[in-house]
Amino acid sequence: MRLRLLAAAFLSFALLSVDARAADKVRLPYSPIGWESLAWYIGKDAGYYDKYGIDAEIFFQGASSEIIQAMLAGDAQFAGIGGPAIISNVIAGGDVIQIAAMVKTFTIPIYSQPSIKTLADLKGQKVGVSRFGAVTHITALAVLQKAGIAKDVTIVQTGGVSESAAAVASGAVAAATVLPPQSLMLKDKGYRELVGLKELRELNIPFVENGLAVRRSLAVKNPDLVKRMLKASLEALKRVFDDRAYAMKVLGQYTKITDPKLLDDSYEWAAAAFVKDTRVPGDALKGLAEKMVDLKMVDAGAAGRTPVTAYYDNQYIEALEKEGFLKKLFP
Repeated sequence: MRLRLLAAAFLSFALLSVDARAADKVRLPYSPIGWESLAWYIGKDAGYYDKYGIDAEIFFQGASSEIIQAMLAGDAQFAGIGGPAIISNVIAGGDVIQIAAMVKTFTIPIYSQPSIKTLADLKGQKVGVSRFGAVTHITALAVLQKAGIAKDVTIVQTGGVSESAAAVASGAVAAATVLPPQSLMLKDKGYRELVGLKELRELNIPFVENGLAVRRSLAVKNPDLVKRMLKASLEALKRVFDDRAYAMKVLGQYTKITDPKLLDDSYEWAAAAFVKDTRVPGDALKGLAEKMVDLKMVDAGAAGRTPVTAYYDNQYIEALEKEGFLKKLFP
């Protein structure tokens, strides 16, 4: 009997050891710190990555270009990003691609001095963006071009979202693209939401602002890991929609926001902006590549030779759909 008990204990220990070794270590840098990264926060905090055998390390890394470089160097396997950095890396010969789009529209509002009442009032003024070529920059350009005043406005680089908010508050710029929660803080102080989520949606410009990215070479080599990463991230996304109180708690933990109103407003923004159909829209990436050519952000010849399918791959999402996973998640 004693020998049988010892054998059973040893077998249990061995199985536990195998399970522990089986967990895939994954580093996932993300940007920005805010509601757009809720899926990664909840995936880690609620144990969804653990559930699918992934030992995930999530961490903020400011610029998307730096995140891409970390992935290409092998220092990160997945990333929570979207936008111009994906296009730039592929055209330059990299293989970081978009495999899920969680935010499919522009969502970064433009806040202005109280004296600025319409977009036309920005003529002859400075508009701040975090970095040239960043999503904040592309957003500002899209809005100003739609308004027909892009050539009448000077766009300046502030260095970051917090710096853009500070530039509006100090009067250094007339307006700036500022993400929540900084934008909500500006609103509480009396600054004007010149262009909000409603207006951005009305622009009707397809755009992948955030989602899950991976190196194509890694995905080809280990499609099972990609599918498990997607499952964990999508279950976390569902939790955002289904559990407001928990989502706000986790958002507060990662953003260090303690003001209940700011958390509530940030959650409302997230619930309105996130999508349940996370397939990557090819037309959005095609349009972005064309805009980047116009802005001379990428080489026109190289962009022309690059098929739009080089920027993304929906096969992993579609595999989950065939398995019935997506229907169970979002009936």
